[in-house]
Amino acid sequence: MKKIIFVALAMAMFAGNAKALEFEPAEGFTYMGLFGLNLSKLQNSGYDTKAGAMMGARVDYVLPKAHGTYLTAGLDWTMKGGKTDVIALLDGDDEDATIKYALHYFEVPIRVGFRYNPIEELGFYGEFGPYFAIGVGGKHKMSIDEDGPAVRAMEDANTFKAFKNSDNLEKLTFQRWDAGLGFRIGAEYNQHYNLMFGCDWGLTDMYRNSLRDKFVEEYETRLPKVHNFNFSITFGYRF
Repeated sequence: MKKIIFVALAMAMFAGNAKALEFEPAEGFTYMGLFGLNLSKLQNSGYDTKAGAMMGARVDYVLPKAHGTYLTAGLDWTMKGGKTDVIALLDGDDEDATIKYALHYFEVPIRVGFRYNPIEELGFYGEFGPYFAIGVGGKHKMSIDEDGPAVRAMEDANTFKAFKNSDNLEKLTFQRWDAGLGFRIGAEYNQHYNLMFGCDWGLTDMYRNSLRDKFVEEYETRLPKVHNFNFSITFGYRF
């Protein structure tokens, strides 16, 4: 009886593997357009999560005779940053305020992935690799929960370009270049419609060395290291 059970299990496993191999993705290139939602923050800086948008394109290459292994690269426009609640001193009174870093990047992800199709119409995949980004626009902005000339003047004084090369210690700005590691998991229906979840961890310290040195010289303390972190929910269409 045990031998019969073992043989039945072996046959079931073989049949399952054969079925999985039957639905392997075809080798070669495919292309995808995508858009989605970012939930990002500036790690090690006391900032909370900020929502943003992203859109981009991908090219995937399924390797020949690699059983679902593929390479992927793309170009994205993506919004990152963070926000925090602060107290603004205005005419001797404490006012509730919010400070936001809105950081816009062009980003190039390069990853290796693996795809598995349990049935022909449905595939699951995961991918991992580096990304490289350049900041193309960004702003540090203060918003105060009041109105009036004095409020607008304080908001203007605390609103500036996030990537401007400045050593002004009252306006802490970032370098434009960023790089890090990211992964995605996703599902594809009918070889076209995709839903993906992903995380990116920035490895670049976003403060310039010149700004750090001046901060040490002026205040005899070091700025904390700041890195981008981003969680994304993305929809894609494969062509």
